[in-house]
Amino acid sequence: MVRVLTNSVCDLTPQQTQELGVTVIPDVLAFGPQEQYLNNVQIDPPTLYKRLETCTDLPTTAHPNLDQYMQAFRAAAAEGCDGILCLSLTSKMSGSYNTACAACKLLQEQGFSTPLVVYDSLQVSYGLAVLVREAARMANTGASLEQIVAMLDELRPKVGVYFVMESLENARRGGRVGAIRVLAADLLKVKPILVFRDGLVSDLGIVRGYDKALDRVFDLYAQRAKFGGEVYLFHAARPELAEQCRQRLLAIDPAARITVGWVGAVIGIYTGPGALGMAFEQRKA
Repeated sequence: MVRVLTNSVCDLTPQQTQELGVTVIPDVLAFGPQEQYLNNVQIDPPTLYKRLETCTDLPTTAHPNLDQYMQAFRAAAAEGCDGILCLSLTSKMSGSYNTACAACKLLQEQGFSTPLVVYDSLQVSYGLAVLVREAARMANTGASLEQIVAMLDELRPKVGVYFVMESLENARRGGRVGAIRVLAADLLKVKPILVFRDGLVSDLGIVRGYDKALDRVFDLYAQRAKFGGEVYLFHAARPELAEQCRQRLLAIDPAARITVGWVGAVIGIYTGPGALGMAFEQRKA
């Protein structure tokens, strides 16, 4: 069977990844040099958002290093798997993909014989989770590494991730604005409709007010989603609002299989509290 590995930035909970049989390589979150935590192991999203209320400087993050990847790949091979698939977060926003590729190359030079593919998801958070979930399901049915990669090539451009944020302040402070054009949104009191596409976050337009921005996200789901599919409805420290949105989503698509989840600590640093959105398979790329 193929073993699937990924970064903790996929934002799936430890229970969810265990159920899927996925190995998660944790990223590191640091509040200064003396206070470091393994993401989703030593710090969870609610704790992160509570800390953000009082910290003056944003915490920093670090992706898994070369040794962590090599150890994870060796451990997977030791289980006697037929192949290893490492689903990385987007190479356009992190060095994680390149580090995983370097680990793969170094192991192969040392005689590592288990087939190994490092796959650039061009996604983060729940966009990555969509790909991880489907790859794991195929692996659990006995699909080959080649079959899983072919499925991912077809699914990757169809993953829709649309969201809004209460403020762009943390994204700007952390240098994670991607291709967002309306950097003065807070000053102008408008909200950009954000999309994660081709490895970067960008905006589809602007509206006045958070509620209208959410309306636009629901419109995009109604226009583009493959109805009756699985949907990740994600939020940053807004569980009550997320539940309201879940009910609203079911009114649009009663057959939708909705999983509500928190935006994880690594991504949550840059969204800040108040982000809310959806990740789902679209009808076409």
